[in-house]
Amino acid sequence: MSTTPEALVDLYFRSRFETQPQGITFVPGRVVLLGEHLDHQGGPVLAGTLPQGVYVAYGVRPDHKVRLHALNARAVDSFETTGLQASGRRWADMGRGVFARMSQSGRRMPGMNLAVYGDLAVKSGLASSAAYVTSLLLAALEVAEMELAPDAIARDVAAIEKEWADVACGPMDPYVEVVGKPGQIVHLDTAAMTHEILELPPDVELVHANTGIERRLDQTPYNERLEELDRALAAVRTVHPDLASLAQLTPEQFESAAPIIPEPARRRARHVVSEAARVRTAVEALSAGDMALLGRLMWAGHESLARDYESSLPAIDERVQGMQGDPEILGARLQGAGWGGALAVLKRHSHAADELIDEIWKDPDRS
Repeated sequence: MSTTPEALVDLYFRSRFETQPQGITFVPGRVVLLGEHLDHQGGPVLAGTLPQGVYVAYGVRPDHKVRLHALNARAVDSFETTGLQASGRRWADMGRGVFARMSQSGRRMPGMNLAVYGDLAVKSGLASSAAYVTSLLLAALEVAEMELAPDAIARDVAAIEKEWADVACGPMDPYVEVVGKPGQIVHLDTAAMTHEILELPPDVELVHANTGIERRLDQTPYNERLEELDRALAAVRTVHPDLASLAQLTPEQFESAAPIIPEPARRRARHVVSEAARVRTAVEALSAGDMALLGRLMWAGHESLARDYESSLPAIDERVQGMQGDPEILGARLQGAGWGGALAVLKRHSHAADELIDEIWKDPDRS
């Protein structure tokens, strides 16, 4: 009999701390339908959650120490709840960042025992880091007997990742991971930090296919792209001084302002503007049940990521192109920050589509 991830993290906690956990939090990974690189630009996104995620078993200690055991990493971190400093280990520092954030917000924390286990692929663009930090934060909030709204959780997690992992992530990942449910699509307005829940038809599902190309976000041009978008916004504001973000521009407004935006910032901005337009059209397609249109928008979204945002890779482009001939695959695109990771695949429930995705998963080097 196989052991469930929740049972495994419970057993791991008991074996390390010789007591039962006070509780277990779970935060799923996420898969982006459309809206890539819009959350840090105040744009709209469409994303769902995965069955896999990160589990944290937790309990209170009688002192002010935190003992954090990471089963996947086979590693341990120990620190006080106050006066926190970076350890130089990324996974440990994000855990420390949770308690630093609690302290900065005036939330007094006791010591805690923590055991972490994830069945979500890491370095695959499935928001495993956000799931890890969010699950730890939810455990800390449970112990502090506090509740936070999804937008507050998202801002806390984004701040922790920026300060303790040096990645200026947007709020999409933790927000979607907190409010999303299996089979649902979250339509998130990252400017207003509000959302609505949309449904896929019962014969269609959004899944992920791993390319086998790993990446760490802090080792990619992610932050460089943010700087390029800042330059584009500054240029556009010379003609639209009240513009809050690039995602607010219509395609027509962008084309009018494009000549004053230097390259490559112009192409980065073109992706943001065109992707925001695709999300708006996709919401209409979802409401009308037009899955063919939704799929075409996904193919176009990948082309924009490859051509304008330059966050794809030739090997990933080949995988996406290889899926276009399957009639059961409605759409596919690189998702996550890029430069590796997983594909988002919109597919019908069919054995043939599952076999193609399994082939990509098991043999990422196939041509």
